[in-house]
Amino acid sequence: MSSPPPSSTEPDAGTTGSGLHDKHGDLVAGLLFAGLGLAFAVPSLGYGLGSWDEMGAGMFPFVLGLALVVLGAVIGLGTVRGGESTPGLTRLPWRAIVCVTGAVVAFAYLIPVLGLIPTTVITVFVTCLASPTTTLVKAALATTGITVACYVVFVLALQLRLPLYWF
Repeated sequence: MSSPPPSSTEPDAGTTGSGLHDKHGDLVAGLLFAGLGLAFAVPSLGYGLGSWDEMGAGMFPFVLGLALVVLGAVIGLGTVRGGESTPGLTRLPWRAIVCVTGAVVAFAYLIPVLGLIPTTVITVFVTCLASPTTTLVKAALATTGITVACYVVFVLALQLRLPLYWF
């Protein structure tokens, strides 16, 4: 005699369930987005929102913060409602954390010393190192493109008086 077919309520050995624990990566991301959005939106109320015709200093961070809260809620609620299962965070990406944080800190300290162009080159290149899959060619292309874009946007289009070089 043959054995009975497997029950449809029992998961296969190689699949993951669709419970909340299988999607905690999305839940954490949603909570982080919402928390970051609140961290921008709430303090911006103290700067005055103004009106849509005459925006105050707090309007942009407030709207951006609300957009992050909505995005975080959509991502977080997607884990509760079901949908695609995502693996949780198995380990912290230390390389990415160090490279991106270091690039932001370096930008803040280097721009008054080196100027816009060298600081942007250093910042973008260090940020590209965050991904182990980025090649030197891709990093060089991204660095060149973003540096040119920063020059066009900030110096040519917005006409900000930023020092371009240290000399």
